[in-house]
Amino acid sequence: MQNASQRLERNNIADIYPLAPMQEGILFHSVSSPGDGLYMPQTALRITGHVDADALKAAWQGAIDRHPILRSGFFWEERDEPFQIAFRSLPVTFKRLDWTDLDAASERERLQAMFSANRAEPFDLRRPPLIRVQWIRTGQDQSIMVVCYHHIILDGWSIRQLLDEVLALYRRAIGKAEPSLPPSRPYGDYIGWLKKRERAVSLRFWQDRLKGFAGTTRLLAGEATGQFERQCREIPKPLHDAVLAYGAAHGLTLNTLLQGALSLLIARQTCSRDLIFGTTTAGRPATLEGATTMIGLFINTLPVRVQIKQGQSVSDWLATLQQAHAETGEHDHVPLATLQGPGVSLFDTLLVVENFPAKATRENSPLLLKTEGIDFDERTHFPLTLWATPHSAGLTLMAGFSRDMLTSESATALLERLGDIISIIIRSSAADVCAILDDLPPAMAVAGLSKTGSEDTAHLIPLKKAAAGTVTSAAPSATEITVAYIWTEVLKCGALDGRAHFFELGGHSLLAVRVASRLRDAFSVPVPMRALFERPVLAELADYIDSLRPQATPATDHIEIDI
Repeated sequence: MQNASQRLERNNIADIYPLAPMQEGILFHSVSSPGDGLYMPQTALRITGHVDADALKAAWQGAIDRHPILRSGFFWEERDEPFQIAFRSLPVTFKRLDWTDLDAASERERLQAMFSANRAEPFDLRRPPLIRVQWIRTGQDQSIMVVCYHHIILDGWSIRQLLDEVLALYRRAIGKAEPSLPPSRPYGDYIGWLKKRERAVSLRFWQDRLKGFAGTTRLLAGEATGQFERQCREIPKPLHDAVLAYGAAHGLTLNTLLQGALSLLIARQTCSRDLIFGTTTAGRPATLEGATTMIGLFINTLPVRVQIKQGQSVSDWLATLQQAHAETGEHDHVPLATLQGPGVSLFDTLLVVENFPAKATRENSPLLLKTEGIDFDERTHFPLTLWATPHSAGLTLMAGFSRDMLTSESATALLERLGDIISIIIRSSAADVCAILDDLPPAMAVAGLSKTGSEDTAHLIPLKKAAAGTVTSAAPSATEITVAYIWTEVLKCGALDGRAHFFELGGHSLLAVRVASRLRDAFSVPVPMRALFERPVLAELADYIDSLRPQATPATDHIEIDI
């Protein structure tokens, strides 16, 4: 029966191809922290109007049938490089619930509990579809649709495209006159485009961009765990209108203004005038036909280096930031891990400025169905992620943060300071940017944040690797022998001694995932992913593993090898 099932699964394979850079990064962090609910966005939409639940389910099935990425699973232990498999057909995961007995307050509580329950049930990346829909009837012609998915298959632009498609397919499912959707271009075409890119040219671009930057920029202090929280702040509409007017007058985007405000906030907090934070790029290449309507994960996370120098007016400085951002367009497909190096993180703060097309069908459909976003939930692996979402009523700033590194009060203050600095920027266009920074009042500092802003990463530079086959003066322990065996299998290298260095042997983050999994199985101890980054030398890692084991247990491990 098992073999028949395996044959059926093989017959269901439509395509196999590599991962995009951002997919590799998300895969690493998802596998490293499987229980943290990272990169599982959830969107809750309130629907006004009668809904035929069967037709809605059929519409979602139609969307999954249209897009191979929605039928894709991810695999990383079978080959040297991770890959994704798009299956030919998979059933939609669609659940119906009834909350008609709840009042408004109880409904909000139940929705938050649903978000928590979804995060507590992470997707198995090997078992698609990596999207599930929960349709909740809340009253007469009132319902909520919660869409939970893994970020490895969809970005923010794509989920909005997908929701528009589902509404169109729904209208057809209930018999309304609706033109057929055009054929969709598969995500695999984007992967093919990526494979043709000249990565060496882009690597040189980023080397030049980061040249001379020492250490890392740290806005927060401490070490993050899986305890996260979020805080929101609405930018007043008069300020939002002023921001739009300023941008139009000076040819600057909202993204540029927010990058400038965040730069001044970090510089004020850390006393640094050369700093880095992260941002997401749309990643939809102009040279790939149909890229703006494709469904998948196109965004990438990249460093933004900002230097604040004497003699530049605020408007000229902002124009410099915008030009620098524009120059990354041809080079925004490089993996962040490649730019940072093993075990290094250039920044702890990520800025995400959402800029998606709004379609009328989602605001006022011909069916008298009206959809309105009522909540959004997402967690990244960064200790602090700042989202900026423009909407018809203004601009929402949201902070998602590690509670171990930032209190709720400090997060609220940070969002307020960001709004204050935006206001200062648009009032001080001709002033010297350094003077503006120096004049920011002490009240702009946020309690609980880092006051140094950078860390020396010299200790993260790999040691010289030992030559394969050399012998140390001390006899290796049983743990060292086992670790060495696992490394040689995963890295496909020759015999190793205790001085071998994982990353200098060609190891990278996803191979580290595989090694950590093998170590847990071999020693039956919870070897954390960070152990390999903190102790990349074989003997040091073996000593650490021994420290995790009960003292009474002798290190007499052996490995069974299947011939």
